[in-house]
Amino acid sequence: MHMRWMDFLAVEAVRPNLRAHDGESLLAELSELLAPGADVPREMLAGALCARERLGTTAMEGGVAIPHCRVEGVRRIVTCVGLHRGGLAFGEPEDGLVRIFVGVVAPPDTAGLHLNVLSRIAALLHAPPLRDALLATLTASEAHALLARAETALHPHPVEPPRRASLRG
Repeated sequence: MHMRWMDFLAVEAVRPNLRAHDGESLLAELSELLAPGADVPREMLAGALCARERLGTTAMEGGVAIPHCRVEGVRRIVTCVGLHRGGLAFGEPEDGLVRIFVGVVAPPDTAGLHLNVLSRIAALLHAPPLRDALLATLTASEAHALLARAETALHPHPVEPPRRASLRG
């Protein structure tokens, strides 16, 4: 199976105008976007994202944050993207304002794949021109299409996930 971030991001899970006014309402809003695909209650997701964020902020340089968690009952990795036009103070004060939020929820047993998806997202959003272009999009489908094109440009050939070691010597 070829793994791409876009395999885990539905257009419906992209919100070009987040309304949140603080970290908690932001995580609740991302949970709303993740819940339909994750097929678990959004309160459960919000709680897990808040708990993970308390362990250490998921904000990165460049005004990007990738709140993520693993939740019992979730059957596959699901991601969402939210753009906050005004920017939100998220994480440590010196991290500055975050404008691009990517939520990720995974089943408890997918540690390797989960980290693979997180690193793909981080690598893609590391590019300032892409972040600027993303913040210039106005609709979910426009943002989704931009990310899909950028991922294909960065990784023209999908990577094979690591195979499980064979038991045969």
